Amino acid sequence: MNVFDAMTQRRSHRGTFQKRAIEADDLDKLIEAARWAPSPFNVQPWELVLIQEPEGKAALADLTERAVVGQFKDPKFLDDNSRWMRVTEQEWQARGDGVLLSEHVTLPKPLQNAPEKFLEELLKNAKAFTLLGHLGAGKIPAREMATQVREAPLLMLVTMNCKRFPPGQGATRWMWLSMGMLIQNMLLAATALKIGVQFVSAPLESAADREQIRQLFNVPTSYEIVTLLRIGYVEAEGGDSVRLRSSGFVHTEKM
Repeated sequence: MNVFDAMTQRRSHRGTFQKRAIEADDLDKLIEAARWAPSPFNVQPWELVLIQEPEGKAALADLTERAVVGQFKDPKFLDDNSRWMRVTEQEWQARGDGVLLSEHVTLPKPLQNAPEKFLEELLKNAKAFTLLGHLGAGKIPAREMATQVREAPLLMLVTMNCKRFPPGQGATRWMWLSMGMLIQNMLLAATALKIGVQFVSAPLESAADREQIRQLFNVPTSYEIVTLLRIGYVEAEGGDSVRLRSSGFVHTEKM
């Protein structure tokens, strides 16, 4: 697969993975892709923690479950999410951004056949769902996500060594940029290998949860926990995706 095909075929994989472990050769290729990511002054500020044993996966799954339950009680979180949810395929394609509601959220059965206008109004008032969150509405998606974390063939904790910084006032900015390039290298390599990757963001949202992860995996205090990746061989090809037209974000000479 050439690099341009990998760019357009890459998808965040939210479904289940094949049960088999990541083969050693494929894991080496993912790590090699990460190793050759660019960084300012070649400081290479990254360190990766590979989590394959049940104990570590279970700890992250439990933390994920608690975090998702908490998110369903947080009005700001719900409101922020609703801004990027698209109810219909037509709206999603026309706008060229956000995510399709039906692919991102498992709706309760009474809402699965609700009229589109009704769902649109619900999203406009997403803060009201905090009541349902306090009544336990988040428990089902929380358990689903926790199970996916627990059963993933591989979890990868991506961290940044803040002591390996380049010169200049923009050092932190360039370090974060290099971490993004490292992750993108791995995403493209994974796509070529038919390996799916999903960002597991819920257990990293709060400082308290990040601190718990730091302690669980002996991450030094001088390291920033950047992201957690869930990785495995996909059972089916990725679905559709959308993007803004280039005319919407490319400017000539001036904005």
